[in-house]
Amino acid sequence: MYNQFMEVPMMRRDRALDVQRGFTLIELLVTVAVMSILLLISIPALLGMLNRMRLTGVARETATLMQVARLEAIKLSAPVEVNYDSTRNRLVAFVDFDRDGVEDSTDRRLASEVRLPRRVEFRGPSDGVPNGPNAIDGWDNVPANLGPIFNPDGSVDRVGAYRFTDPSGQIIEVRVETPATGRIALKKWDSGLGRFFAQREENREWIWYDTGTRPIPPP
Repeated sequence: MYNQFMEVPMMRRDRALDVQRGFTLIELLVTVAVMSILLLISIPALLGMLNRMRLTGVARETATLMQVARLEAIKLSAPVEVNYDSTRNRLVAFVDFDRDGVEDSTDRRLASEVRLPRRVEFRGPSDGVPNGPNAIDGWDNVPANLGPIFNPDGSVDRVGAYRFTDPSGQIIEVRVETPATGRIALKKWDSGLGRFFAQREENREWIWYDTGTRPIPPP
């Protein structure tokens, strides 16, 4: 026998389930929309952070290569040359046993080398293209050796710098500052000041820019 009184609670329950399902779907859509907005906002910051890591990473690797070259020169009592290989976009070093300034069969290539990662270019201030005239400072006047020569006494033949740039125009240079000791320093280009300076030099922190001119606010 059909009982109309039993139908009412069942209908109410079905409506409640429908309402519950509807709210769950709305909440899901709102959550997806919020996550999408947050993702769109965070992507530029994430890409900037990745580019910054690549740039500082290649600079530190270059400084390490120079330090290894200097130590090898002292240990082996032979000059060690660091050179930029533009054909393969890398930095290499070799022990110049015959002291002729040219890498040949009598010399030994160091195992360490620095390859420029993707989205990092060999470029200096005002350079319109990679490998421009400002990418090397002080070591580009000798075509056979585009880099420093570390001597057996720990000194270096010439001071100078290699410069690297990321897609947003941030520039870091790896500079050999003193001929007598071969001291190496990392310096960043500040477009506002128009010069390179080391971290905390003159009590200043490095400023990172999102487009090369506008400072990125601190987190």
